[in-house]
Amino acid sequence: MKVGRERRSARQRRSHVTQRRRVVILIGVVVVVPLAALGLLAGVLMLGLHTVAAVEQDLPSLEAQGEVTLAQTTQIYASDGTLLAYLHGEENRTVISGKEIPDILRLALVSVEDERFYGHSGGDFEGFVRALVTNIQAQEVTEGFSTITMQLVGNLYLDRTDMSYARKFNEMALAWQMERKYSKNEIIDMYLNTVYFGSNAYGVEAAARTYFDKDPADLDLAEAALLAGLPQAPTAYSPRKHPKDALERRNQVLEKMSELGFVTDREAAEALNEPLDLAPYSPYTKMQEPYVVAFVRKQLIDMFGEKEVFGGGLRVETTINPAYQKLATEAITTTLDEEGDPSAALVSIETKTGYIRAMVGGSDYDSSKFNLAAQGRRQPGSAFKTFVLVAAIEMGIDPWNTYYESMPLSLTYPGAPEPWNVKTYGNSYYGNSGVVEATLRSDNTVYAQMALDVGAEQIVDVAQRMGITSFLNADPAISLGGLTYGVSPLEMASAYATLGNGGQHIEPTIILRIKDANGDVIWEAEPKQTQGISAGVASEVTRILEMNITSGTGTKAGIGRPAAGKTGTATEWYDAWFCGYTPSLSTAVWMGHPEAQIPMDDVHGIKVTGGSFPAIMWQKFMDVADRDYPEEEFPVPSVHVRYDPFFQSTYAVAPTSSSTISTTTTIFGTNPSDGLPPDITAPPTTTTSPPSTSF
Repeated sequence: MKVGRERRSARQRRSHVTQRRRVVILIGVVVVVPLAALGLLAGVLMLGLHTVAAVEQDLPSLEAQGEVTLAQTTQIYASDGTLLAYLHGEENRTVISGKEIPDILRLALVSVEDERFYGHSGGDFEGFVRALVTNIQAQEVTEGFSTITMQLVGNLYLDRTDMSYARKFNEMALAWQMERKYSKNEIIDMYLNTVYFGSNAYGVEAAARTYFDKDPADLDLAEAALLAGLPQAPTAYSPRKHPKDALERRNQVLEKMSELGFVTDREAAEALNEPLDLAPYSPYTKMQEPYVVAFVRKQLIDMFGEKEVFGGGLRVETTINPAYQKLATEAITTTLDEEGDPSAALVSIETKTGYIRAMVGGSDYDSSKFNLAAQGRRQPGSAFKTFVLVAAIEMGIDPWNTYYESMPLSLTYPGAPEPWNVKTYGNSYYGNSGVVEATLRSDNTVYAQMALDVGAEQIVDVAQRMGITSFLNADPAISLGGLTYGVSPLEMASAYATLGNGGQHIEPTIILRIKDANGDVIWEAEPKQTQGISAGVASEVTRILEMNITSGTGTKAGIGRPAAGKTGTATEWYDAWFCGYTPSLSTAVWMGHPEAQIPMDDVHGIKVTGGSFPAIMWQKFMDVADRDYPEEEFPVPSVHVRYDPFFQSTYAVAPTSSSTISTTTTIFGTNPSDGLPPDITAPPTTTTSPPSTSF
């Protein structure tokens, strides 16, 4: 709400000066008369003259006060308009129009705060004289005489802690000017939007929601009377802390309304018999989807600063789908349903827009406010092999006709501090293995050799182009998920969405639009879009990862429609993942213990792998969520990859009859947009010892 300046003509200004002098003279007379009645006429006349002269000289002008902007509460909404949370500082306020304020509330306030409000011109001189005499007789301030208009200008422009009569004169002068500028209802509506009602509730909108969880327009007589009685002493009359005192105060207001004829005796009697009937809790103290709200709040502060976020009255529209939030939570809680179970996080992103549709960052925000979905950095295990596969195909390695020996390995390469010992999950080995079948088995030994052929720097480059933003150490161990700091489910969902979107990466978006307190759009999302990898490479990788769900390590993730994905399990079962996508949604599920690296070697009686609980949770979520979108096959691009027939591998072997997967090899045509990258570079140096297992 803003109280602004307006220009006046010279004639209007002259008229204003004349009127102002009249007010000053009247104030002086009012000061003198009651004191004279007490036998102090001589001294008071001198005081009155000095007061008149001082006030006349320094009398404030309403126009000179400038604009006052009230702090307002920011509101965060889901994509369907559901309110997720309020963000506010000390002043929790939402300014509303007069159309939203009921007359019964105005009358309740007038009856208890300023019963002659509709008859005076800003200063209630009758009340002023009575209060002044009372205070002089008591030799202390026992009775106030501020009108609603005086309180309003005092709240907006003056120091309310100043209890001097000079400040009162200024209030009266400004109040008189305000009455000349605004209607009575406009003044009382401004007051109701400004005043403090206790419990951080500033303004009637916040008060109505704080105590009754209602719009002001829906307040009944008893509720309106309760609110009207609070501004005089919001702490003493707090209905939550002092319900008995609040009830007595409310009843005083009702009786006064009846006395003044604002309501009938019968209406007042009925309201007097009503209980307080407060809402069980203030909606401002609760929030839906707290992990989402915390994530959004951090972005808002980075964009606008704390002052604007907590006092600017922003209206923030997010991409979050509440139905998907509920679905994701149920997928986790119905799977990990035993006491002592590990935690899980889930992020789902719309592949064609980058919109974050679901983000569940943990099981209990009250016990842990750390958002595992966005802030958690954990080892991805074999879910990172997807980036190795992309890098290999970009290099021209044909996954359908390239073979490595599946066997225990002790690999050395330039810069390695010690041999890299690699084995498979369960120590099962398959001899001569094609890349495709090794992907479906998630064979560590095959992928370790291919990673050395491709080069760690190429793997890092691919992962970053596809959407990984965390630091990645250029070490061959990353091929099996051996990262220095790990990655988050949000990053993995974003990177896998690149595959589902024909190789185009779209920056993940959770804030769609922001409006200011007046409803004007001040920011709108424009997600950055880049062609992370070619459509042909994305299509080839998707073909293989589709097979992984139908016949590989991810069979528990099947949803009966086109889907692709990869499992991931870190060393010692510390972390387990399933990352998968359809043409519409990309979803990453992580499972583990957030507080430490604790082996999940006995959860519901089994060792946890990515193909167990994470795949099950992914399936529960996607089997429902993805059906909100039309079923479609992954697109086959017009531009395909071409494999390098002259690729020279250090580790690949010739195919033998031991291969267990037979596929029809397609050699695609060439196209400049899918040109081959340079041959393998020299192996990078390393300063860490990679883990031995990942699956």
